[in-house]
Amino acid sequence: MLPELTPEIERAEEPYGLWADLLEAFRTAYDSTPRDESLIKRIYEFSDWCIAAPHGETAADDLPTSVCACFYEEIPLHAAAREDMPRWIRWQDFLGTEQIFRHGLLEEDFLRLKDHMRRNADKYVDRRPWPSNVQI
Repeated sequence: MLPELTPEIERAEEPYGLWADLLEAFRTAYDSTPRDESLIKRIYEFSDWCIAAPHGETAADDLPTSVCACFYEEIPLHAAAREDMPRWIRWQDFLGTEQIFRHGLLEEDFLRLKDHMRRNADKYVDRRPWPSNVQI
């Protein structure tokens, strides 16, 4: 799914380290000219897969928690990714997880983001769930 990130994936000793590397690749994909839409989409798809994964025995190996802490909390802090959030995150999902997206934002910035998400809810592009036979 992410062949260009094979070295980072193989080097990762735990989910938090992997997601730190994936976040960097995600930011770079947004900062590239042109944007690397394919990589952005695949990282979001991988995040969907991780969110749906069973919880780990400890916080250190819990995929859903690592995605929230190392990826979703960081998206609003990157201007281009924040602007593009309505395309990737459903309005209803945003409302159900507001506390994740509040992290690192001033209240006024969060309220602007919330308004942006609401006004652009129609831009969401549904993506297929990660196929169960795909290996990382």
